[in-house]
Amino acid sequence: MKKSIQAQMKKIEPIQSAKLAVSAGPFSTGVKANGFLFLSGQVGIDQDGKLADDFDLEVKQIFKNIDAVLAEQELTLNNIVSVTVYLKDMGNFKRLNDIYRTYFQDYYPSRTCIAVLELPLKANVEMTITALTEN
Repeated sequence: MKKSIQAQMKKIEPIQSAKLAVSAGPFSTGVKANGFLFLSGQVGIDQDGKLADDFDLEVKQIFKNIDAVLAEQELTLNNIVSVTVYLKDMGNFKRLNDIYRTYFQDYYPSRTCIAVLELPLKANVEMTITALTEN
């Protein structure tokens, strides 16, 4: 027998982070569900909402933001199982990889990289992650 929507919703926990800038839209920082954390897209903005002024700094700020949210949930980058990257310019793919590989030592999560025309706040890169919350 299928579970009701109400029963399934009890397993879903939206999260917000005080360490990130206030969201620019109607969405949660992330959602915990069935042993996973699904983090909404992160661009390279600091807590004050200022976008980093260089591609490399944007990527580093994104990882800083992701790390902050994970830490609030008592998780680390090692809990990440999947990353989706949106790039405004595929010419930055090598630069992305050079920085990206410094954040993962034990293994690389699965990853998809998609070229896009535009991103929110005129960002050059955006990332979403899925992390395992339970073993």
